[in-house]
Amino acid sequence: MMINSDEIGLIFLGLLILAVLLNCFTGVMASILPAIFPTHIRYSALAIAFNISVLIAGATPTAAAWLVEATGNLYMPAYYLMVVAVVGLITGIKMIETANKPLRGATPAASDKSEAKEILSEHYDNIEQRVEDIEAEIEALQKKRQALIDQHPKLD
Repeated sequence: MMINSDEIGLIFLGLLILAVLLNCFTGVMASILPAIFPTHIRYSALAIAFNISVLIAGATPTAAAWLVEATGNLYMPAYYLMVVAVVGLITGIKMIETANKPLRGATPAASDKSEAKEILSEHYDNIEQRVEDIEAEIEALQKKRQALIDQHPKLD
């Protein structure tokens, strides 16, 4: 209603209110979206979500024009956007808080040596045994490599 008024100050105030509300949503998207998906599918999931939203948002002007034509009410695009905003608000409320939690599928990170030792003790029980197993596997692979080299006369 402010935007439809004849006063320039009210028009700018209405646009300012819309811009502030829009920035409340878009300002946190860069931190929220990566936290939604596990690391191994993050880029694919974000790309799919982005492209689906582009398809839906691309149809919005057509849907708004159809609503105005079908109802004769010039406020129908505003009602349409209000419904979409309520859906977004409900989605935002239902989202799980991920602040100060590691991202799903991400490797653990430490800020100092003591924290690194704590992470290793929590996540890597029997680390010495794992290192020995890896060394044994490396030794077995080196033996296989040497056997293959011995079979081929031109390799050193």
